[in-house]
Amino acid sequence: MLKGKKTLITLLLLVGCCLAGRAQFDGQWTQYMFNPGLYNPGAVGLNSDLNVHLTFREQWTDVKNAPSTFGLHVGSPLLIGNRVSGIGLLMLNESIGLFRTQWLQLQFAYKKKLWGGALSLGLQGGLLQENFDASGIYIPNSDYHTTADASIPTGAIEGMIPDFSVGAWYNRSQWYAGLSCSHVLGGNINLKQKEGEAETEGTRFNVTRTLYLTGGYNIQLRNPLLSLQPSLLVMSDLVAVQTDLSAIVRYTEKYWGGLDFRPGSALGILVGTTFDFGLSIGYSYDITMTPTSGSHEVFIGYRKKIDTNRFNKKQKSIRIL
Repeated sequence: MLKGKKTLITLLLLVGCCLAGRAQFDGQWTQYMFNPGLYNPGAVGLNSDLNVHLTFREQWTDVKNAPSTFGLHVGSPLLIGNRVSGIGLLMLNESIGLFRTQWLQLQFAYKKKLWGGALSLGLQGGLLQENFDASGIYIPNSDYHTTADASIPTGAIEGMIPDFSVGAWYNRSQWYAGLSCSHVLGGNINLKQKEGEAETEGTRFNVTRTLYLTGGYNIQLRNPLLSLQPSLLVMSDLVAVQTDLSAIVRYTEKYWGGLDFRPGSALGILVGTTFDFGLSIGYSYDITMTPTSGSHEVFIGYRKKIDTNRFNKKQKSIRIL
């Protein structure tokens, strides 16, 4: 009986984490400053190169079924007539408890020179799928519990909806700022049994809009080999707010290290390096402020020069990998 209670309590805690996380529906990233296209479609095609980014995050490694997130983002400039725009592809897969969320979306950014810098307005659209493995639900065998409740789903259920995001990005030579909104349509995903299985009444899963505000600055230090890059990211669904405050020190543009502070949640340590052939590798470890283990995150970026002579070199961003 004690084992059953512990399992039930663990499940409730995981569901609580899922609900809290779904209040800000999207996952979190400690190395957000290296891949802004994950949360702002206006940040695609910021330079005249093809950029491929992979990010993998394992959260609270000592907690079973804790959040695990994988993201792939590909961005490139696009020449339409004499104007440089940006295109991108975003794929995300996140597992939390018995839930699994998948994104497959395309991005387009319209760019215009403005006030000595560049303004980029982005649109993102595609599919959002939610899966729930109801077979993992544990119900204790006792006089106080029943497995015959029709409201409890069984088996694997899933649902899919069209999903859109918008964003704006502005950058000058030494600083940048961005504002975006994911899941602008909001709404619900109706989760049903997969094809070939018994039909059951659908379970609705709420998708909430999430706002992102970000900004960063490049400060050249007295030593010409060193630069300091503070940045911030604020996420909110207008109910809960999460803030990341970060500072990275770069050495000779090849090595970096820094800190990320998430008030009330974690302190992240970041390190990374860039190779001459365009590959960048970053790692972060979050030291949590709760009685759980830390979180690991790995970032891999690849930047390949394409036909740069066809693009306006003034579109280049400020050291976004």
